[in-house]
Amino acid sequence: MTVKNQLRSISLPSRSHPSTTEIKEALNKVKAIDTTTGSSESILTALAGLEELYNCTEEFLKMGSTLRVMSTDGSEFMEEMLDGSLRLMDICNISRDLMVETHEHVRGVQSCVRRKKVAGGGTDQLDVAVSGYVKFRKNMRKEAKKLLGSLKKFDGVSTCSSPGVSEGQQDEHLAAVIDAMRRVVSVSVSVLKSFLEFLSGRQSNIKSKLTSVLKKKKNHHEETKNELESLDSTICCSRDDLQNKLEEVELSIDGFEKYLEGLFRRLIRARASLLNIISH
Repeated sequence: MTVKNQLRSISLPSRSHPSTTEIKEALNKVKAIDTTTGSSESILTALAGLEELYNCTEEFLKMGSTLRVMSTDGSEFMEEMLDGSLRLMDICNISRDLMVETHEHVRGVQSCVRRKKVAGGGTDQLDVAVSGYVKFRKNMRKEAKKLLGSLKKFDGVSTCSSPGVSEGQQDEHLAAVIDAMRRVVSVSVSVLKSFLEFLSGRQSNIKSKLTSVLKKKKNHHEETKNELESLDSTICCSRDDLQNKLEEVELSIDGFEKYLEGLFRRLIRARASLLNIISH
C-alpha cells in the first residue's frame, strides 16, 4: 500500500469524543497532503503538519479528563504508547543527524566548486570532496532502509483493539483517547516513511569510488525524481550544473533539519506527558 493510501485510510470513528476534535482536525490536514510524489515540498509540508499535530496532542494529554481516564483504565495502552514514542524519537533523531551530516558534505563540495571557479584548477580537492559525498550517500541509503525496517514494527498498531477492555464494556472516552493516539502514531509513521523513502530513493546509482562513478558518465541517462537523486545523477554524469544541484539539495536539507528538530522536541514533550499520566 502506498503512503498516500496509508494516510487516507486513517480516520477517526464517527463516535469520536469531543475532546479529540482538535486532534481530528490536525490529522485531517496531514492526511490531505499527497506525499506519494516524493517531492521535498510535500514531505516538508507533512513534517510541518506533524508539528501542529503534536502540539494538539500535548494539550490533549494534559487535559484533566484524559489524565483521569488513562491513569485509571489505560495502563496497558500506555506501555504501548511509551514504547512507540521511544522508537519514533530514535528514528527522528537518527534522521536529523543524517541531515546534519549531509549538510556538512554538501557544503564541503560547494566550497571546492567555488574555489575551483575562482582560482582555477583545484580538481583534485573537488574529486576528494565528491568522493566523500558519494561514500556518505551510499551509507545514507543503507541507514534509511534500516530505519524503514524499524517503522514496520508499527504495522497494525492503529487497527488493534483496545487492550484489556471488551467491546461491550469499553468506556467511550477511553476508546476515543486510544483511537486518537493510535492514529497520531500511524500518521507519524506514514510521514517518516515518505521522508526515508526520499533519502533511500530507487536503486542506487552511487559507487563508493569516484573513478567508478566517472566511468558511468556516458551510459547514465536515468531520470531522477528528487533533489538528492538529481545530485547523484549530476555527480555521475556531468559536473556542469553541479553548483545549482548542490544549492537545491542544501535548501531541502535546511527544511528537513528544521522540521525534524521541531518534531523531535515535540515527541520528547509528548513522551513527558505520557510519563506524567503514569505518575498521576
